[in-house]
Amino acid sequence: MQQFYLPIKDFHSYWRWLVLALAVIVIIKYLIGWLNKGKFSLADDRLGLFYMISMDVQLLIGLLLYFFLSPITQSAIQFGGYQMEDDNVRFYAIEHPAAMVLAVVFAHVGRVLSKKGINDNVRFKRGTILFAISLIIMLAMIPWTNR
Repeated sequence: MQQFYLPIKDFHSYWRWLVLALAVIVIIKYLIGWLNKGKFSLADDRLGLFYMISMDVQLLIGLLLYFFLSPITQSAIQFGGYQMEDDNVRFYAIEHPAAMVLAVVFAHVGRVLSKKGINDNVRFKRGTILFAISLIIMLAMIPWTNR
């Protein structure tokens, strides 16, 4: 399985750019709709859906890395808590996955609540706020360097 680690990790790293681009696009689109009191269209709904799906794909790849492929998390799982003193191990074993799951939750809640708003302005407002929270969490916890 180790021969798959680097290609899948690279895919996970490259896919993040699609996720981030969709996040920025959907937030800008929803913010414009909210501020201009626009009509919430099927295209707006689909944009939120595509963002959510891109997050789900990223999460699934991350879980595959976490539980099966990453030597860092495999070591942390196998040898337990004493390795948590290492900042790098703690980041990849606890902080990054927990934050990213939370970001996915905000993306899902944003999608659901933007569909169930009582009017279009509420839909745009909810989506903007919750998708922005999702993006902020991601930006804070992406390993921009190899740590």
